[in-house]
Amino acid sequence: MIRYALRRILWLIPVVIVVSFIVFSLMELAPGTVLDVAFTEEMTEVARQELIRRYNLDKPMIYRYGLYMFNLIQGDLGVSDHTQQDVWSEYISRLPNTLILSFSAIIIGSAVAIPLGIFAAKRSGKIADNATTVFSLIGMSIPAFWLGLLLILVFSFWLGWLPAAGNRDGIRSLILPAVCSSFTLMAMATRQTRSSMLEVLRSDYLCTARSKGVPERAVIRRHALGNAWIPILTTMGNALSVSLAGSVVVESVFAWPGIGRMAAEAVRTRDVTATTGVIILTSVLYVLVQLIVDLLYAFVDPRIKARYTSAGRGKKRKAPARASAIATTPATVYAAATATVDATTPAAVDAAATATVDVTATTDAAADNAQEDCREHTKMPTSGGVPKAAMPGGRSAMKQHRKRSRLGEVFKSLRRNKGAMAGFVILALILVAFVGSMAISWDSITEMSGRHRFARPSSEFLFGADNFGRNMFLRVIYGTRYTLAIGFGSVLLSAVVGVAAGCVAGFYGGKVEDFIMRVSDILASIPGILLGMVIVTVLGNSLRNLVIAVGIQSIPVYIRMTRASVLSVRGQEFVEAARAIGLSNHRILFLQVLPNGLAPIFVTISASLGLSIIIASSLSYLGFGVPVPAPEWGALIAGAREFARPAPHLMVFPGIFIMLTVLAFNLLGDGLRDALDPKLKR
Repeated sequence: MIRYALRRILWLIPVVIVVSFIVFSLMELAPGTVLDVAFTEEMTEVARQELIRRYNLDKPMIYRYGLYMFNLIQGDLGVSDHTQQDVWSEYISRLPNTLILSFSAIIIGSAVAIPLGIFAAKRSGKIADNATTVFSLIGMSIPAFWLGLLLILVFSFWLGWLPAAGNRDGIRSLILPAVCSSFTLMAMATRQTRSSMLEVLRSDYLCTARSKGVPERAVIRRHALGNAWIPILTTMGNALSVSLAGSVVVESVFAWPGIGRMAAEAVRTRDVTATTGVIILTSVLYVLVQLIVDLLYAFVDPRIKARYTSAGRGKKRKAPARASAIATTPATVYAAATATVDATTPAAVDAAATATVDVTATTDAAADNAQEDCREHTKMPTSGGVPKAAMPGGRSAMKQHRKRSRLGEVFKSLRRNKGAMAGFVILALILVAFVGSMAISWDSITEMSGRHRFARPSSEFLFGADNFGRNMFLRVIYGTRYTLAIGFGSVLLSAVVGVAAGCVAGFYGGKVEDFIMRVSDILASIPGILLGMVIVTVLGNSLRNLVIAVGIQSIPVYIRMTRASVLSVRGQEFVEAARAIGLSNHRILFLQVLPNGLAPIFVTISASLGLSIIIASSLSYLGFGVPVPAPEWGALIAGAREFARPAPHLMVFPGIFIMLTVLAFNLLGDGLRDALDPKLKR
């Protein structure tokens, strides 16, 4: 385990180098410099040149980066170009606030999610279980910035119980941002706890424990929950990593003085030194949290600890000479399949390949016996020498029990899934709104009217009017263009790039796989929301650039998912047959292997649509999205936050549309996952 931890810590060195170069280069390519606000009309040319030399802007970019890395090696993150404060000191002074917020969110979310997930699992299929599922889906569909504004509106403006912003009131200032941060975690952890407990509650050892007289509370707490901790702990660890690295949204809403808000201010002011330093430290913090979560697995599950401790010794052992002799047992087949699917390390890949070869190494006699059994079982039933299919009523019986195609089975499962059908209905309404937006002109959504400022919802203005008297209903409907374009465009970008890279990594392996996966790991270590802000800052605020910024963040997810799917397929018999008839690797990969591993990729695509919409709306809320006056839903909420007290309807309706759209994609994603899961087929 110590060797594993040291290897992960040493991995931080290339992460820091590559992340720093990416961020530094992107910020240098951004239009303008930090001196744009420092230059005044009264300044002489000599004073301007002095400032340029002071910040080394007269030198090449590679010189400034080399100087920055030289100082970084000595532990110096530099001085902020904007605030003139030491970056390390400012980061350390803000880090406790972020840690307090993140751990408070974890404590609140866990305290609610774990008991609620257990409660739902014990009542699977009942009203309580369905209500918990609806709560989880809605919680995952609400953008954090909109929820934060609603909490401020209710508990600060209307009730006056809690402060709206800052951290000057101690624990009272922490309640609203902590609850807002914990809500998404609460929904995800509840869902994961329910799913894990459902798997465990069906196990035979729980029946054995009950038959021995173990109290039900001890059965659930010690036996069931103890064996379901791994996925729950993974969800919490990922949530903590995201909260520490990407709390910029919540901190901006509540004016919380944390590192996320510091990063947003640095990017907004083109502060290259502060932006690079914050993202480097945040990436290191992100990787360390992931390492801690991985090490905690060993304390939860002793089998994982044994795997860590025996990893070095296992490499020295030689494989048994006659492993193929036992390769036909069900346990070996299951181990081969599991190793192939879960192969995320070179050692696991080797084990998967060996197991797969051993499983297929059957004798000719066994193959002949299997063919005879197949022929015996597939003989057409007869009656008096006449096939039953030819008897009266036989054709209808055969038609009734005819095997459906894979696509037909999926559609049948989706039709039976009430949640998926509800998602279809919501998405159909959103598409109707999208088609209707084609009939809305640009002038009608930008036309101002002082007489209708802050008009309440009515028959004339269904969603009211904003501070310029513009019709909010028309603006919200028009915003479906941007939301759907961002969702589908970003997913298309990330899927094309990620699937192609994952296919190459999983099929060819070796150094190509190592290179692609290390690039993926580095890209995944950069907090997504911070990377999106930097990309939009460099490319400029536009719909196309927002699609690029959102799409790049999801590429590592598709690389890993596609690689796992290809690894599970590439060793099967039909692939070897394709090689035997002389097909090229390119044709085998994209015509044989990839089509048979698309099921998990489709599920990932459906889940990514809703997440992409939330990320895009969050960037727009922070000012890194589609430029005004374009009525993108996140930008509409950002413009309405100043008028939350007199005109709350301005931010309520765009938020409802975001939530419903994301909810529709989440429901469809769940239905598609269930339809493609062979364990759920009857």
